[in-house]
Order: sequence, then structure tokens, then C-alpha cells
Amino acid sequence: MKKLRICIIDLIHNSPSHSLYRRVMFPNYISIMPQIIGVWCRDEGHEVNYSIYTGSQKLNTLLTDQADLVFISSFTYTAQLAYAMSSYFRSRGICTVLGGPHARSYVEDACKYFDYVLGLTDKELLRQLLLNFQLNNQPGIYLAAPYQPLSIPGVRERWKFIEKVYANMWCIKMVPMLGSFGCPYQCDFCADSDIPYQILDMDMIREDLKFLISKMEHPIVSWYDPNFGIKFNSIMETIESVVPPGSIDFIAECSLSVLREANVKRMKRNGFKMIMPGIESWFDYGKKSGTGSGIGMDKMKEVADLVNRIQQYIPQVQTNFMIGLDNDAGQDPFELTKRFIDLAPAVYPSYALLSAFGRGAKGNLKYEIENRIIPFPFHMMRSVHTMNIVPKHYSWAELNVHFIDLLKYSFSAKNMVRRFNANHMTASKWITLLLSLTIGGSGKIRYFSDMIKNLHRSPDFQSFVKKETSRVPAFMIENVKKDLGPLWQWLPDKSLSYDINILSNPAYKAG
Repeated sequence: MKKLRICIIDLIHNSPSHSLYRRVMFPNYISIMPQIIGVWCRDEGHEVNYSIYTGSQKLNTLLTDQADLVFISSFTYTAQLAYAMSSYFRSRGICTVLGGPHARSYVEDACKYFDYVLGLTDKELLRQLLLNFQLNNQPGIYLAAPYQPLSIPGVRERWKFIEKVYANMWCIKMVPMLGSFGCPYQCDFCADSDIPYQILDMDMIREDLKFLISKMEHPIVSWYDPNFGIKFNSIMETIESVVPPGSIDFIAECSLSVLREANVKRMKRNGFKMIMPGIESWFDYGKKSGTGSGIGMDKMKEVADLVNRIQQYIPQVQTNFMIGLDNDAGQDPFELTKRFIDLAPAVYPSYALLSAFGRGAKGNLKYEIENRIIPFPFHMMRSVHTMNIVPKHYSWAELNVHFIDLLKYSFSAKNMVRRFNANHMTASKWITLLLSLTIGGSGKIRYFSDMIKNLHRSPDFQSFVKKETSRVPAFMIENVKKDLGPLWQWLPDKSLSYDINILSNPAYKAG
């Protein structure tokens, strides 16, 4: 096989910024799969250049004419940036490949702008692509393995790429690891719920943890599992077999149903410093939160009591809520969350809005059939900022007013001081405060306040969110143009619009 020059770009954000929080934290959000692709390409004897974009780098440093193949990993909110990059590279005679969440969610749209679009990917699929790729496929070719790979390269094999990111970091450095694929829960809004749960090789994880201890003085490991610890004894025994107490700090996203007191005590002994359980709603998803059939006030009090007990052992707890679910109505969901904040003062509340990402989740079909999906440009589609589904029990303005009120309560000076004082870990105190004062708190308040202003001032935006028109409002186009900067000229015509009826359209092939 000819030795290829391969460029891998991990798009972590979609706009330039030099904010302190982004500079400190965003490099820690690097994706694992682009690094895995890099290892597999290197194993086949190819030259690999790996880079990330968090908004702190100059975009032109990611563009090269010296490559045979460019892989771009993209979330949906970075898709317009990915499309523009692909247009640039293809104009230079370079074959482009899209992977990541957007590639799985919007197959047909992505195939318009890339030579290849990858779904689930294993080493054999990649090897065949490297052997047989062609430039300027019209439309691009979608490739997918039937399952997630049974094994993946570990930290030791990915270390070259992790080190490159670390070279430009001057503060917190987290190492991404995976203990499992998929999820055993069936949340209809989640992309992982359709992927069979699969635990990864514990021997490889054991070797990676030993390797990290040898390479770093006190590593911080961030587990990327959608739900860490489903096979709790297995993963904890693996950690305990090689990690001396106090030598590694761990961060994980867990379900409350896993976080029984005995398990939490064990996690504390093994260095877990932050966990992120999903509460989602006070009126649903009781299995995931371990609250059974309890809803409303009963569920809220039970969860508040549980997270307070958890926080006796694990310093930082971030609870994840989903705003705008169909079973929510009136002020109750928002008022219950305020009471939860009162009862659990040390917890950091994180909010996302219900959104439908194409093929990303099985529940999206319902919103297509009900004609409730709003065609926001991909660039706007961050679930922490945008809900692209017409709310079932609220007007658009009502939902935003309720949400802004909740944000102002969550990140009021009083509650930020209570949260700061209630948290007994120094680093956790300051990270939480920094997040509250930037994108997680005050930044969101500004964003949604601007949305309310646009609703009142912009008739085209009102018509857009009411689904009276699919024409993209002018201010959104200007935002994309500003964020893409010099790459705006490479954004393909009409790529700000797309077909929202993916799952319900029989003309589309299965993704």
C-alpha cells in the first residue's frame, strides 16, 4: 500500500474565542475516536497529522495542501465549519471523510459535502477505505460497520496524540478513557440508547492506568462512557488492582441508580472527585435515576437527599437536566428545580434543551411525524443553547421566559456563594465558579435573553420558530458568517438548509 499523508481534525467548537474558560477546559473535551483513527492509520504505515480546534487556534493553521486524505470529526454544531473545510480541501484535490456524531445523525446531508461519511467504524472498514478511496464522489459514500469495535487502542497507543494537545495546555489536563460502549437505558432522546451495551477489555484498561501513573505525576482521567459503572464491580476491581490510593483522580458520568452509598464509598476510596448523574426530568426517567415510579415533588426530594449523601464522599456533583420534554408543563418543572437547588446547595446544575438530531435517537421519528422540528442551521444546534423542537405545552416565548428565570435563580450571586462555600474541594470550587460566571451560567442567560429580544424584534425569526417558514433568519446567517471568518467563502451554497424529515421519509436509506 502507498504511504499516505493523512490529516485528522477534531472539531470541538465552531467559533473563535479566547475566553479563559475555553482556553483552560475545552482542550480537555478532545474526542477519542479521531485518535483511534489516527492509531489505525499509523498501524497501516501512513503518516498522520492530528490537530484539534477549540476556537483558540487560528483556523488557517488547520488547512493544508499537503495531504492525501483528511478526516474531520464533527458534532452537529460544528457541521457548517466541517462542510466549509471539506470544500476547501476538495478544491485542492484532497479526499475528505466525515466522522463523529453529525456523520451518524445526518448521513444524507453530509454526503453532499464529503467524499465519505462514516457511521460506526472498525479497523477493517478503515483499512478498506484507505485501500480504495476516491476523490469527488457525488454524492459521497456512506460506510458503517455493523457494530462498535470489540476493542480499541488504549491510552498508551494514543499517547502521541494526547501529548500534542497537552503541549498547548498550561493548567488542567484530563486524559480521556472508555470502559464501555452503548447504554442499557432506553431514553428516547439519547443517541447511545440504540447501541448495545458492551464492556471493553479490562486488561487493556489496567495497562493504560499503569501507563498513566508512569507518565504523569497525578493524572486526571475523564471516563467518556455514556453511563460509567454499569458493570460496577468489574471496573472498580480493575482500578483497584493497579491504582494506588490517591494517585489518580477520576471523573465520570453515572446514573443515580448506580450511586448507592456502598458504591459511592468505594468510588471515594479510589479517587473519584467528580460525577455527573442525569436526572433529566422530575416527571419521567425514574429507572435511570433509581427513583422508580416517584414523580414531581416526591422524586425531587428523594434525588436531593441522594445527591447530598453522595457529596459527603465525592466533592463535585453535576446534575444534568433536560428542558422542554413533552411530559413537562407549566411552572412545576422549573419551580421543582429551584427547590432542588435550595435543598442541594453544593450541586452544580447543568441544563440542556430537548433537541432532535436527525437519525441520532429513535424518539426523533415522533417529532418528524408531528411536524415539530424547526430547521435551525446546524451551526446553532448545541443542545445547551437551542431547542429545535416546537414545545408541546409551551409557546416558544413562554419556555424561554421560564428557562431564563431558572437560570437567573440557579446562578444568582446568593446561590453561587452557597455553592462555592458548600464545596469542600479547592479546584472544584473554582472550576464551578468559573463555569457559572461564563458559558454555563451568565453566558446562557445572555444568550437566551437575546433570543427573547429576537422574538420580539424579528418577524422572520417569529415565523421561523412557528414553522410558518423554513427560511433561515438573517441574524443566524450573520452569526455563521462571523464565526466561520475566512472559511465562510468556502461554505457550500444552500448548506445552511437541510431536509428535516429523515426517519419518516421512505426515500432515505437506513443509516
